[in-house]
Amino acid sequence: MLGPLELQLFPSCFNCVSWSADGEIAVAAGEYVQILTPKHTTEKEGGNRSGPQAANKNWNVTRIRTNVFTNGEWPIIHPQKRENFSIGPEQSLSTVVGLAWSPPGFAKYRRCILAVLTSNLLLSFYDISPQGRWARVAIVNDCLGSYFRSLVDDEELRLRKSNIRSFTWCPPLKVPIAEQHATSYTVPPPESRWGMHFLSVTNDDNDVILLHARRSTEPTSTGPYAFEVLSPTSLHEHVANQNVQPGSILSSALGTRARVSFMSPGPWIYQPTKDSNDVCSAIGNVAVTLGAKLYMVRHVITLRSSNDQKSSAVKYTARGISEENTPSFGGLLTSYHLTGPLHWLYTDGSPEIGLAVASFAGMVVLRFSRAAYQGEKTARKGIQVKELPFYEPAGSDTETIPPRHWEQTSAMTVALDGVSQRPTLHLGTVGGYTAAMTLPGIQSSDELPETAWKKQLDNIREQFDIARDLGGYTISRTWGLASYDSLVVAAFTLHPGDTVEYRTSAEERTTLVFSHVNAELTEFDDLIFPYPLPDRSPDALRRQREAAMGYILFVEGDDYSRLALSRKILYTAACCAIVDSQNDKILSQARKALEWLASGTDVDLSDEIGKCSLPGSMIDAKTAEQLEGPGQQIFEQCAICDAGLSLYSATEAQCADGHLFVRCGVTFLAIQEPGLSKFCSRCGTEYLSEDLVHDELEHACRILSDVFDTCIYCSGKFQA
Repeated sequence: MLGPLELQLFPSCFNCVSWSADGEIAVAAGEYVQILTPKHTTEKEGGNRSGPQAANKNWNVTRIRTNVFTNGEWPIIHPQKRENFSIGPEQSLSTVVGLAWSPPGFAKYRRCILAVLTSNLLLSFYDISPQGRWARVAIVNDCLGSYFRSLVDDEELRLRKSNIRSFTWCPPLKVPIAEQHATSYTVPPPESRWGMHFLSVTNDDNDVILLHARRSTEPTSTGPYAFEVLSPTSLHEHVANQNVQPGSILSSALGTRARVSFMSPGPWIYQPTKDSNDVCSAIGNVAVTLGAKLYMVRHVITLRSSNDQKSSAVKYTARGISEENTPSFGGLLTSYHLTGPLHWLYTDGSPEIGLAVASFAGMVVLRFSRAAYQGEKTARKGIQVKELPFYEPAGSDTETIPPRHWEQTSAMTVALDGVSQRPTLHLGTVGGYTAAMTLPGIQSSDELPETAWKKQLDNIREQFDIARDLGGYTISRTWGLASYDSLVVAAFTLHPGDTVEYRTSAEERTTLVFSHVNAELTEFDDLIFPYPLPDRSPDALRRQREAAMGYILFVEGDDYSRLALSRKILYTAACCAIVDSQNDKILSQARKALEWLASGTDVDLSDEIGKCSLPGSMIDAKTAEQLEGPGQQIFEQCAICDAGLSLYSATEAQCADGHLFVRCGVTFLAIQEPGLSKFCSRCGTEYLSEDLVHDELEHACRILSDVFDTCIYCSGKFQA
């Protein structure tokens, strides 16, 4: 049950909330970031209450400090010239000014990583360690410093180009799945399932830079994450302020001080490749607000197989070409003063792509055709622009036209309705105004409906007003919005409106309210965290195990001479297929694998081969004589008493002397030593960790961990 949640903090920036695909919520709170992790329990303490106290029991709250840097991470910066130095970032307390979770699949165990931008203009990555603590694992500015060192001779200018003003995660670029020539047990590569990850940043010199980010898996890597600059695009010559006299001293001063404040990435649209060696090519746009105007940068990324690379972990190399796409629509927005965040609205395969941009006392919505989005010459004809003004709620007066709402838009998010598959935009302002919008609805009316969570906000504000006897003079300020599938979370604070507010740190409060995109699901009891419940029936669990068995047995087809896995894993998977599987194709392949093992190692496997036609049979433990010699490479042996292990189950093992062990969920080997496992964070299934095993099993476990990178039973993420 997702009731309102009260946190003892005060937001330090707009868009202060980010909700990851793993279900974790990050909230920016000054020098700290608070991370809320949902508890995966079916029993809820406190009955059916929906208050903040009951909601707190559904989350684990972790607070991490983000403003502590070493001299190596943030060197001392001496005073520079006025054009390249500002006492703001250099002398700041390094509070959080922006944060966002990465798409899933980027961090270890295919989790999301947290990117945090602090006021000292450093962009840091935070990940959880095997000990369960959040720590800084990378600083993106180091990549920019290395890149511009060879291009810019001026040290002061190079410093500006290395500072990051804003950032955004681009949607993952997924490699198209090629035709599978193997069996149905072939698993697509991670680049097709999770995609390749790109980051778009702007520096202090108004350069829009596209970065390719990836996790380093090589032991010789200098850090856990690596970055590559693909293409920088400068917006210098387009900086202008039309509200002052062109060519004046004030105009030039404002032009040099204008910075990019907000960014939003659009979808990738695949296009045919021009070179036969290229894997795929895609076009995407990043919209930015520079000063009070909207600019668009188009990125064209081409992926090519990196067979000539020394590192086997890098399977594809990315080449990027960037150019400004603003002239295609620039003349349509000359009369608008754009001052707030922006967000794209789209679904896969939709004929139109929308962009909502916060303006002065309203919002401007652009509708792009796919040709216009890609920047074709006829793009201008495929763009529609509509302004949606904000009005105060109608009161008891008799005015025909309600007054305009002038407060700044502070947060935007887009949630996808799981039923209609339509994206819905939610926004909030500093003054408590809320609105929701779907892309086809921008032509019907200028009136924007309220959001589903506005009722919860009003109820909490009324309770705040009554408790403090404010007589209705209570102000609610929306600080952040984030979405998770069909759910939306809003962060807001409450303030007295008729007096000067005095607040200490102990009195700081921020409330999170949750709602569903469907307006009918606004009650707390209807908002259950959307984790799909896996099928735990015996038949379903057996089918999941058969998927892992089939991959191991069919990994080399019918030719095992180039076996990438160990013989022990191949033998155990074949025997577990005899014990557990009812698939004739898997049992037939298990017979072929056992016959190859018997012929290649001179080990008697006639008993196992004969039982391939008798599914459900048990494989007896081997004798001491059979465990010696070539049998050591195939058979499992108890690490406690050196006895053989019988194979009667695909989930557990027992030796002849009665020692009981759990079998790995993928390799099906018995886990006989503590400290070698990783666990599913949802169902608790135990697996051998590729980082903790050694000898001949390490390479095989890494291969299988890349294929089965989530739990085979519930698709949950792993944890150490």
